[in-house]
Amino acid sequence: MRKLANIFLILFFADGFLSVLDEFSSLVAPVAPLTLFRMQVANSVLLLAIPLYLCLGIDRRLPKKLFIPLIAFLFACPLAAWVFPVLAGSKLYAVAMSLIQLGVPPLMIARYRDAKDPGLTLPAWRFEGPFFEVRNTLGFTAINVVLLPVLLATLTLFAADAWAQGNTAGFIRVTPRGLYLTERVYRRGNQTVRLTGMVHVGEKGYYQDVARVPEQGRTVVLAEGVTDKKRALRHHFDYRGVASFLGLASQEKMLFDGKVIDEKGLQAPPKPAAGNQPDILVADTDLSTFRPETLRFLDQVGKELQKSPSFMEAALNLNRWAERNVTPQMQEVIMDDILTRRNEVLLGYLDQALKRYDTVVVPWGALHMKGIEAGVLKRGFVLQQEQRRLAIDLKRILLAKAR
Repeated sequence: MRKLANIFLILFFADGFLSVLDEFSSLVAPVAPLTLFRMQVANSVLLLAIPLYLCLGIDRRLPKKLFIPLIAFLFACPLAAWVFPVLAGSKLYAVAMSLIQLGVPPLMIARYRDAKDPGLTLPAWRFEGPFFEVRNTLGFTAINVVLLPVLLATLTLFAADAWAQGNTAGFIRVTPRGLYLTERVYRRGNQTVRLTGMVHVGEKGYYQDVARVPEQGRTVVLAEGVTDKKRALRHHFDYRGVASFLGLASQEKMLFDGKVIDEKGLQAPPKPAAGNQPDILVADTDLSTFRPETLRFLDQVGKELQKSPSFMEAALNLNRWAERNVTPQMQEVIMDDILTRRNEVLLGYLDQALKRYDTVVVPWGALHMKGIEAGVLKRGFVLQQEQRRLAIDLKRILLAKAR
């Protein structure tokens, strides 16, 4: 146990040392040379912290007043930046936490060593005596019975936010308050593209806010919405059941105030600006363009939602069906049809719209935004501003369910 504890202490200090070097070098260089190695060391410390924490409830000789603050520090730093987004982009916060990680551990470890025996590890005599004590284990277990559910819920939300940021380019943020969606504005010359991340169910006020198109001049909304003109699906579905279950509104209820046009209207000659009334075009594809694997999956989704008495039962049934029928190859086809190919269709409409309009608004699902944003940037647009809106209020939902 002593070796595990000392390896953790050495890596903790090394992580702090590398963090300080990396943060200060980033102040003078655009690319910090130690970032990759620093992340590898930091990940090693985090992985080692979990078994060490569990060992605190087994080995009474491990000093809890030393290791609990150090382990808590490792998880509190990223969690604080998550709860308070202003800290995430603060160089001062990053430097301060690095200095604390470098300077505080030696002072704490000194309490557990002889004055004439300095160092970063615990001496052998600290591990003399009985290894196990019932009172220590029972006390540790009792405290964690209360703390672990809260910690697990927090870490689950944190992991969900990390996944969402990576897969949506930050258009979705998961916080303890709820689900936030991002809207970003890009400009190229006198033209503007507004990308608005969407979800199929959300707060009614969120949809009302998104539906307000503030631009003046020639504006078009390239709306999302797969059609089924050839009746490719036998079982259709919508998200009203999900919305009702959560006490939310459905995206189908969102209406933009403007004139609906078709593809021919998009290709018509430019027209003079007409106040702030936008044109609205469904810039999506038809289900007939999807491959059989995707249609089979979507049909099963509709079937489960129609036959199941509740949304939760439908979700469980669909999960069991997917475990039996959806292979990795089928999953790739589904995601390619639902995300990649539809993004390509939308970007084609975007190119046409930019020949006629000053402003193009794209309110599409947030999972699409990573690819759409890449296409917008590739066309020479530059990000100018962004804002976040609360789309799903977890606190309100939990309180409503608790009544």
